[in-house]
Amino acid sequence: MIEKNVKNLRIYLKALELVGKIYDLIRKNKSLSKDFSLCDQLKRSSISISANISEGYARSKKQFKNYLEITKGSTNEIIALLDIVILVYNINVKELQTEYEILAKQITAFSKSF
Repeated sequence: MIEKNVKNLRIYLKALELVGKIYDLIRKNKSLSKDFSLCDQLKRSSISISANISEGYARSKKQFKNYLEITKGSTNEIIALLDIVILVYNINVKELQTEYEILAKQITAFSKSF
């Protein structure tokens, strides 16, 4: 019997990679890092994506699809929060936003596959 392992999902691995990029963004920008509420929300949203993929993967297909819908909401939240980073701190995070947009599309495609 083959055991299901969330670490075999590309969307999960990409979500984890993007968590690291969010933490790097915060760590490398002193003024941003002092904005505790924005940084906290960025971290929470990015963590939520991989956590929901992982939690949903352990459930039924129907439940997993619901978790993936929540996950897509979190990717949109991150994109909006990064718009705020651009607006308030003038930090170029367009590439990171694009990566989250691609992840959202991958999550959508994956959820349609079952």
